[in-house]
Amino acid sequence: MLYILVKKQLAEIFRSFFYDPKRNKARTLSSKIIMIALFAFLMIGILGGMFFSLAMGIRSIITLGYGWFYYIVMGLVALFLGVFGSVFNTYSTLYLAKDNDLLLSMPIPIKDLIASRLVSVYIMGLMYSAIVCIPSIIVYFTVSAISFLKIIGCLSWLIVISIFVFALSCLLGYVVAQIATRLKRKNIVTVFISVIFLAIYYVFYAKAIDMMQELVKNTVLYGQSVKNSAYPLYLFGTMAEGSIVGVVGYLALSLLIIYLLWHTLSYSFLKIATMTKITTHTKINNKTFQQHSLFKALLNKEFGRFMSSANYMLNCGLAILFMPIAGIALIIKSQEVMAVMNALSQNVQGALVVLACSGICMLASMNDMAAPSMSLEGKNAWIIQSLPVDAKMLLKAKACMQYILTGIPVCFLSICVMIAFKLSFVSSLIILIFPQLYCLLTALFASWIGMMRVNLQWTNELYPIKQSLSVTICLFGGWGVSFAIGFLYMSIGHHLGAGIYLLMISVLLLLLSYMIIRYFDHHGNEKLMNMH
Repeated sequence: MLYILVKKQLAEIFRSFFYDPKRNKARTLSSKIIMIALFAFLMIGILGGMFFSLAMGIRSIITLGYGWFYYIVMGLVALFLGVFGSVFNTYSTLYLAKDNDLLLSMPIPIKDLIASRLVSVYIMGLMYSAIVCIPSIIVYFTVSAISFLKIIGCLSWLIVISIFVFALSCLLGYVVAQIATRLKRKNIVTVFISVIFLAIYYVFYAKAIDMMQELVKNTVLYGQSVKNSAYPLYLFGTMAEGSIVGVVGYLALSLLIIYLLWHTLSYSFLKIATMTKITTHTKINNKTFQQHSLFKALLNKEFGRFMSSANYMLNCGLAILFMPIAGIALIIKSQEVMAVMNALSQNVQGALVVLACSGICMLASMNDMAAPSMSLEGKNAWIIQSLPVDAKMLLKAKACMQYILTGIPVCFLSICVMIAFKLSFVSSLIILIFPQLYCLLTALFASWIGMMRVNLQWTNELYPIKQSLSVTICLFGGWGVSFAIGFLYMSIGHHLGAGIYLLMISVLLLLLSYMIIRYFDHHGNEKLMNMH
């Protein structure tokens, strides 16, 4: 039974390699090979290569006789990546799996169920931590001589790190599960937590090179400090170099951690697996509800759909947070940014205003909520097809949702640009108006391309949100158009002047917006009824 359950867990983890949720059918043999090859290239070639380069950058620590300190540094990196990569899988696999109720209702021993969940969690943690550990070991042996004890020590080091990752993932996954069952607005909180994790990642990535250079320069100082004040950490490093005391001590500690984790879950798994979300009882008072217009009702529906999915908000609306942050950072760093803009403008008259508009439009292009909104109707598309609603109104509501959620932060960013660059009245009007016209066109275009490339057969909402052609066109096409606005002005448009150049593009944006609206009016109903 345990073998069957473990096989089931692994099949769920790697399901996307063998099954295409976008088309709701099994992949062909060639498609499976391509998917596995791409995954191997990503994990081994790109991520593994990146950490191999990192290890090569600090290999001088080994030549100084501080190989144990080298293993401490790379071990901490492996621990961080392993926990970061597997904690959310632990939350959904171990504690709040969707099939818990089904499996618990079957005559399956609880211990087999727990063990199968733990095995899958351990494999995920091992996979992420090994991406750092294996390149680190290879680099170590390019500098240091190979011996039997060192090989045993390196393997023990890898095993111990994977067990530490396993234990921390289970602990943090439990915390995430507890929070998830108690939040009323889980999706919004999930977005903010994800943004915080992204910020931590980019800060760490930006500082990593400086930190590693500092470690290399002061290896002896930091190494002696660790050896004198943190002996268990020193023992952890010497374990990888073949220290018998380190190997025996940390393997014994790992077995103790596994025993305690197993003992704890054996007594608490049922309570954790059957946790239910807190429900709130709303007291309904006798009052008159305001009747909304049809368009407002459709618009509220689109806002509700957007706010109900953390994946939708994170992948299609992250610029809502980025643009205000960019605006505030622009004011704080106005002198540095101004110097960069002057260098880019090459003393071309009016280039500052055009490049600023181009930059704002590029950030605004990151919002593409309307592109997957029609596909997200999914199996419920028949409801809107059966309602007495004109398709033009539905499509305009989807575009309006994107325009509102993009136009407001764009306006804030435009005001920040005006303050940071101390623009004149005319330039300020241009900065305020032109990006709004661009947002209007991109919102209408996203709604149109979403209707033209609709996909209602998906089984996971991430596919229309992240992997649909409409989203790809909106995102990269928007970046391309934004870049072209600045590039064309610097190339030939500066002869016209910034005002006339942007006025001509504004007229073009309005004309294209009008054409899309006319298409909605004449062909929207036909397209809506032919969706399948």
